[in-house]
Amino acid sequence: MCGRFILQGSWADIHEMYNLIRPEDRQRNVPARYNIAPTQSVLYVGEPNGERRLMEGRWWLVPHWAKELQNRYPMFNARSEEAHNKPSFRDAYKTGRCLIPADGYYEWTTSKADGKKDPHLLHLPDFEPFAFAGLSAYNPFLDLYSCTILTAPAVDEIRAIHPRMPVILKPSVFDAWLSAGTSVDEASSLLSEHRDSELISYQVDRAVGSSRASGSQLMEPADTHPKTLF
Repeated sequence: MCGRFILQGSWADIHEMYNLIRPEDRQRNVPARYNIAPTQSVLYVGEPNGERRLMEGRWWLVPHWAKELQNRYPMFNARSEEAHNKPSFRDAYKTGRCLIPADGYYEWTTSKADGKKDPHLLHLPDFEPFAFAGLSAYNPFLDLYSCTILTAPAVDEIRAIHPRMPVILKPSVFDAWLSAGTSVDEASSLLSEHRDSELISYQVDRAVGSSRASGSQLMEPADTHPKTLF
């Protein structure tokens, strides 16, 4: 799954990576964020009406037909194996596929020493920026944009930390994933084109467990020697 992530890349990184060409998307101030949590506002790239745009919405998908916000069922992740058939995600899978920029994400394991949760930061080498495969929706009743991150069974390299993983797409399939001309079946096949096997990890301080915690110190190793867990 993915319950927290970071976005620290520059605007130039985002602009180049997603081939954003609208004048409105040429210059933006994107402050670094080190502990993005569900229901917070996040950036995502979509192609509503066939035009690629950088958008902003709630990280907790609200279907277009919902009449009110609900927090009873978690909607910040969607299981890729079944999202295309689930009423809450089905329409978004057809017409709202998106890319969610990130540089890393946190996952937790249970400490054998005290039974508490230890966070780990997973990222690509050199903190190369990447994109989660996502779904997005616009709700006219609430005038609200929102999105969710697709997850899949974890690859061997990640399974020691968590049995599931967010899908980190290869740039080579960005265009096809966003395109309205890509069918649901074709889009589903693109999810196998991921970079999750490239991830590395190290343990960080438990302070990241609070959604109120912020700052680059959250990315620092829990000790002076980062350890790869794989």
